[in-house]
Amino acid sequence: MITIVVLIFAMLFVGTAGAEKLTPALEMDTYTDASDREQSFGSEGTFWVSSQSGKPMQIAYLTFADMKTLPQQISSGSLKMYVKEVEQPGKVSIYLYDQAAMDTITWSDKPECSPEALSTLEIRGKGWQTWDATDLVKKAAIECSEGCPFSVVLVADGDASIAFASMEGPADEKPTLQYEAF
Repeated sequence: MITIVVLIFAMLFVGTAGAEKLTPALEMDTYTDASDREQSFGSEGTFWVSSQSGKPMQIAYLTFADMKTLPQQISSGSLKMYVKEVEQPGKVSIYLYDQAAMDTITWSDKPECSPEALSTLEIRGKGWQTWDATDLVKKAAIECSEGCPFSVVLVADGDASIAFASMEGPADEKPTLQYEAF
């Protein structure tokens, strides 16, 4: 019996040995606004996501560098962001855009992202929020495993209106994407 317990612990230890937490560099963040179709917001200290009656009105983009991991090597992922203001609570979903979004994009020329939400989070108040980004990171690895940049797209559902800290704000509130790979 003791031998079996020791073997189980040894297998668990070997299974987690070599796991590495990776944090791709955040290269850019911005948002677009349907009411200001030609304006870019890449230098703001906060960025907004909002919707009215289920229709997106402000969409955010975060570009990360250098995906160099194969999807089968990824065991988990998370996107951590600091909520600065909640005008209207609600759900925010994340999508993948398999290229680098530029900080000069506007509503009129915003890129198309993947059609399916890869994770959704209900946001009710200020503070740190964390999405399960495992599916997003794996999908990014499928599309960009040779070192290309990729973007996370944040879209509000319902009537939500939420502001997040951007990379131009305080360093301790900067968005981070992290994943674990073997």
